[in-house]
Amino acid sequence: MHKMHSVKIKGLVLLSTALTCNYAVGQSAASIDLGGFDLYPSLKVEFGHDDNLLRDDENEIESWKSTIAPEFILVNSFGLNQIQAGYRVEKGNYFSSQQDSYTDHLFNLLGDFDLNARNRLSLEAIYQDDHDDRGTAFTIGQGEILARPDQYKSTQIDATYSYGALTSKGRVDLNLGYGMRDYDINTPIYRSRDRDTRTVSGTFYYNLMPATDLTLDVIYNDIDYDFAIDPTAPLDSEEIRTLVGVEWETTAITTGYVKVGHRRKDFDNGSRENFSGLDWSVGVTWDLRTYSTIDVTAFTTTDETNGIGDFIDTQTYRVSWDHEWLDRFSTTLRFAYSEDEYTGSGATRIDDNITASASLNYAMRRFLVIQAGYTHDKRNSTQDTIDFDRNLVSLTVNVTL
Repeated sequence: MHKMHSVKIKGLVLLSTALTCNYAVGQSAASIDLGGFDLYPSLKVEFGHDDNLLRDDENEIESWKSTIAPEFILVNSFGLNQIQAGYRVEKGNYFSSQQDSYTDHLFNLLGDFDLNARNRLSLEAIYQDDHDDRGTAFTIGQGEILARPDQYKSTQIDATYSYGALTSKGRVDLNLGYGMRDYDINTPIYRSRDRDTRTVSGTFYYNLMPATDLTLDVIYNDIDYDFAIDPTAPLDSEEIRTLVGVEWETTAITTGYVKVGHRRKDFDNGSRENFSGLDWSVGVTWDLRTYSTIDVTAFTTTDETNGIGDFIDTQTYRVSWDHEWLDRFSTTLRFAYSEDEYTGSGATRIDDNITASASLNYAMRRFLVIQAGYTHDKRNSTQDTIDFDRNLVSLTVNVTL
């Protein structure tokens, strides 16, 4: 039986752009009653054109592409608790470059448990059978060396325990996490990317005033690689981040956070140079009107190397504007800039990455949304062979019950 459901559903938490969904199952979506569980099915169908599949100006391949991505989310809510399971498959087909076609799978399971007024527990597990497009990640600037997309399996498990009433002066979140990534290609140079990441983190919140908290974040990551090309200099490392900041909600027209602190990356092998530097993160949402919102995020992070240097020191800036012009018609504008500095082991490379996109969104029916989009990607690097420009146009149909 189809029915309207008022419970808020969490969309699948996606770790790669290959499975990014352009809309979320919301309060207006209908569900199928399965007796204790509600099933929320959805479907995304996309048709578009990519004028530079390999993101390489020296080896340009252009092609039309179709994508079909059904998704199923099962939800069981009891009291203030909720259990959710999801599955999504995405099949992409490049008409003029069949070797770049792919099929990705994603499974997730999560539970939110409100044990009592002071104790809460959140659990999440994600499994992906996914891919990196040729010309991205490990094959930046040399996508032609692969015959097909670079496939991998990944697992992410997180448990977060929260102590303290939401109205209390102080509260704390404690998190344990484990992540694994395993690439399918089994040659030594590709095996050297497979790794496990163990995370222990905590956030302390101190209420300064209504809807405003002072925060202290401490994050520890232990990164272990399965294989080292040079056994005398493995990439295994430990990271520690400490940030102090402020978070606020629904104050005037903004919601957001500002955090600043210190980050450190220490390699297990003494021949690799350790890193220590400023850590910061900013995120602000402006509700200009009930129908117009601007989101700004900016942060710095240390990413694992994709084959050059010891690691990548990254700064990222993003801004988006969503505006509802009519009841059924809206637009979305996005702009992102990042600087990737490859650090250590004689690396002398800096990449400047720009992505700008625009979409027109038409809600033809409650259950049917049509989107027309354009995206421009550009990379300028101190290594000229890495530079590229790319244009994508697409028409997307999103369907729910």
